[in-house]
Amino acid sequence: MKFPVFIDLQDKKIIVIGGGNIALRRIQTILPFGGKITVISPELHEGLLDLFHNHQIGWLQKEYTMGDCKQGYMVLACTNDRKVNDSVYKETKELDCYRNICDCKEESNFYFPGIASKGEIVVGITASGMDHHLAKDVTRKIQQELETKAWETKFSDYGKA
Repeated sequence: MKFPVFIDLQDKKIIVIGGGNIALRRIQTILPFGGKITVISPELHEGLLDLFHNHQIGWLQKEYTMGDCKQGYMVLACTNDRKVNDSVYKETKELDCYRNICDCKEESNFYFPGIASKGEIVVGITASGMDHHLAKDVTRKIQQELETKAWETKFSDYGKA
């Protein structure tokens, strides 16, 4: 079991190796939290191209090479190539950074929770990597609850002196 932590990503350098569907999902999750994201990939998913053209992410149009991760506060290996992901793991294991290897949770030192949010409220949900469907269902239900006005009324005086 992992300890839940909320990390300040504002202005932190996040390196994403790979430019496909998994990279898109991970980037869409991180983007609202303010990291400076650079994708390293010869090609980009259409959704990532849109983010690049809108100046929301950077893009190095190339294959990953050893040393690409050295400046990353957080590194995400999001390729469908085990050899590349393993190389990213080996490089980042030697660095003092957060790493997520998409095809091997054992090589990751963090993983992505389901996230429900509204305003300043952010809730991270995990089933410890054991049941993604359960975590997704719980996340969806919490998000639905946050979208109602009932919780705002219930907690409207919370934090007031």
